[in-house]
Amino acid sequence: MDLSIILVQYRPDEGELRRTLASLLQQNCHDFELVVADDGSDEDFFPLTREILAKNGFTGAKFAKLFPNGGTVKNVLNGVRYATGRWVFTISPGDYLYDANTVTWLLEVLRRDAPPVMFGHLACYAEEKSTPVQRAGDTPFDASPYMPGKYNAKTAKRNLLLYDDGISGAGLVYERNILMDALEKMDGRVLLAEDFAARLFAVEKIPIAGYNRCIVWYEVGTGVSTNEGARTRMLRDWRAMLELLRELYPRDRMVRMSYEYYFNDRHRSRLVRGLIGRMLVPQNAPFKKAQREWKPPVNGNPSELQKIYKIGSCQQDK
Repeated sequence: MDLSIILVQYRPDEGELRRTLASLLQQNCHDFELVVADDGSDEDFFPLTREILAKNGFTGAKFAKLFPNGGTVKNVLNGVRYATGRWVFTISPGDYLYDANTVTWLLEVLRRDAPPVMFGHLACYAEEKSTPVQRAGDTPFDASPYMPGKYNAKTAKRNLLLYDDGISGAGLVYERNILMDALEKMDGRVLLAEDFAARLFAVEKIPIAGYNRCIVWYEVGTGVSTNEGARTRMLRDWRAMLELLRELYPRDRMVRMSYEYYFNDRHRSRLVRGLIGRMLVPQNAPFKKAQREWKPPVNGNPSELQKIYKIGSCQQDK
């Protein structure tokens, strides 16, 4: 098996779960393994998921229950341990594969280029309402270091660690073994941000390839990275990740600089903190100016999203 899709969930909303399953079942190629990984939810909807899959002729899915609740990193790691595919892609209820050809396209790229890590550069954001509403967004701002076959390790590491130009975890596909290794290092340190594994890969010089294609519709406004109430927890995770990187790679200059830039608040005056910030990441540098002024596009064809909503509603009506 080349591809495992891990449906990562915690207290899933039934309607969102149905639509996510609809986006998987509408694929014109079902040559993938499905693992449903639940993070200690009181209601995991496993019976409903099995029923929907069975009605659509999809058999062989695996179900991984983590108990007690341990956070996204532990949940993804648990799902990865159940998976057997060479590559793994994670998706959560409320996020949807972009269109019916997404898995076919992914398999073509994975089999042709064999990237250790890849993502779809065209990020499609949508806000869940009675009818879905598209939102502007794209990630990363600078996609140039990730051109397939022309990975720029130095620039990618600078952008991911120092310039806060991250890659959305919703579109990342990883070789299973390297993701498992990264998550095992992060386990017990980082709680929610499993996609920080990409920043570890940047330090380890594992190539990351970005393709000019939409892979997933990403729900904004409710997830652990887009909900305002969760930003404090994500900052805590970023500190934990940088502390882990400092332990693993104490001589890496970019790792040391990043920690000094983001967490130089202890036992220092405001003047010293300001000098550190301006010296390490000058806000008048061309990159930072362009990053601040950037107006992200609205990506994706809304008719594809409406199809998913329609299929999900039909499943519920049956």
